[in-house]
Amino acid sequence: MTIKVDSVHFKGHLCFKKEWSGFDTIKPINVIIGRNNSGKSHLLDLVEALCDNKLEGRGWEYRFRGVLDETSLRQQFDEHTSGGVLGGNHWNDHGKHFIGVEISWETDKNGKPLNFQFPGGFHPEYLPYANKMKARLSVIGQAVETPIHEITGTSFRRLLADRDIRIAPPGPDLALHPDGGGASNIIRRFLNSSSEKFSTEIIDQDLLNALNNVFRNDGVFTGIRVQEHDEGTSEARGSWEVYLGEEKKGLIPLSKSGSGLKTVLLVLLNLIVIPEIEEKEKSQFTFAFEELENNLHPALLRRLLQYLEKYAVENESTLFLTTHSSTTLDLFGASKNAQIIHVVHDGGSARSAPVSAHFDRLGVLSELGAKPSDLLQANGIVWVEGPSDRIYLNRWIDLCSGGRLQEGRDYQCAFYGGSLLARSQFTSPEEADADLANLFQVNPNIVVVCDGDRTSKRARIKDRVRRIHREVEKISNGHVWITSAKEIENYIPGSVLNDAFHQSSLSDLDQYEPFFPSERGASKSYMETKLKRKSFDKMKLALASAPYMTKERMVSRFDWEDEMKKIVDCIESWNA
Repeated sequence: MTIKVDSVHFKGHLCFKKEWSGFDTIKPINVIIGRNNSGKSHLLDLVEALCDNKLEGRGWEYRFRGVLDETSLRQQFDEHTSGGVLGGNHWNDHGKHFIGVEISWETDKNGKPLNFQFPGGFHPEYLPYANKMKARLSVIGQAVETPIHEITGTSFRRLLADRDIRIAPPGPDLALHPDGGGASNIIRRFLNSSSEKFSTEIIDQDLLNALNNVFRNDGVFTGIRVQEHDEGTSEARGSWEVYLGEEKKGLIPLSKSGSGLKTVLLVLLNLIVIPEIEEKEKSQFTFAFEELENNLHPALLRRLLQYLEKYAVENESTLFLTTHSSTTLDLFGASKNAQIIHVVHDGGSARSAPVSAHFDRLGVLSELGAKPSDLLQANGIVWVEGPSDRIYLNRWIDLCSGGRLQEGRDYQCAFYGGSLLARSQFTSPEEADADLANLFQVNPNIVVVCDGDRTSKRARIKDRVRRIHREVEKISNGHVWITSAKEIENYIPGSVLNDAFHQSSLSDLDQYEPFFPSERGASKSYMETKLKRKSFDKMKLALASAPYMTKERMVSRFDWEDEMKKIVDCIESWNA
């Protein structure tokens, strides 16, 4: 009988000889990282066997974890049977007590279940007929004899690290092989066939648009074509080759193009065209792409990986990536949709383990020969005055980027501490003042957000803020926002404050109206006149207000829309 499992490990396969290796769980994106020849590709053999439901007969030992379900249990513990080795009613006294219980077990090389455990804290010794536990486990062993996973039954697609798109003779076979073989024939068939089954739009539109999405400014492709070779060697004549159209260049044969372009095309063929050929939903596929970083510029690789994550989430499909690239670890290390599996080989046997903590990722970095400055640090810094400003900026960046940008991965907020800005600078080392802390050297990708602190349109901006503005303007990857309103809090709409404080009559702040009481008490603040408070913690205000902010509510607030667009564009340029 079958049981659905969420954790699968194995040993006894090639380099995974001695220690359990595999997956505690499987996420939309599963990154298998490690040195060359550490065994990353062999771990994909377990994934393929799981997809094909062919775990048996391989001579591997397994360790599974799953939850016992009523259907599987009822098929083994018959409610109409009593007595025997179990004693009592088989269902009421035994089987039903295990519904929803988490269980783990191992199998020997012949598939025999053994070493049952209950990791969820279940204590079967407290059940009726406690002395029958050995007999119960024997029956449960039959219930778990054919474990399946969420990806079992999906179509497994693999792209090898050694791959190419070659000229090929025409043929009826529409298979795309792991080394890239068959790619030219597939494109030819879709572009030239008169059959409605092979729509040219799949290539001319879907594939082409995805290709341009990944390449963006690195290349704009105007079309995909195939041409037959009438000249050349006898082997080449009669074969077809893929050509890509580029503005001002015309049609360029793939044989004259780089390996990186072929890699991207092969990935997209797997993701977009193969589901059409197999007439399956994209959710019914599990993709395994090996070492996509080969011959790809890090910026192009990053965009390809971002495309893969979006594809996996939107189509509910599963991706496995093997890599020794620090760029891949950087991108997916903080993603909720991904996990990192580290494969290590000690010379005798390989083992794998999930990488969950930041300090674990530092250890992986060292093994890959990278430095902490290469990744695990955000690609730029948004400098704000204090922690409450960080709450607002994070919320606004999320709104204006459609959730694409994430603190800790795409950028990091840091605090300059208000008046401490007078002792800081953002400038090149050659122009730096030795008496000032040069924050430019922390990271040259910079956004600085400063309160305008003006009480009227004609009021003068503080000298230190004006100096910072001049310095950041010279930085190609930088932007400075000096608020046109008095402070960040002036941008909070009255409708947000009404929701945050369960009121209905709070109005918008004026552009130069003080939100907090002045130490000098020169004029009444919004807090005193509207909220009827004499003091309020800035962090509590930010945490209470931010969840109610929407783009529709914020767009009319002074210069907010223009400045946030510039900030989002700046951050995206750091991660391009």
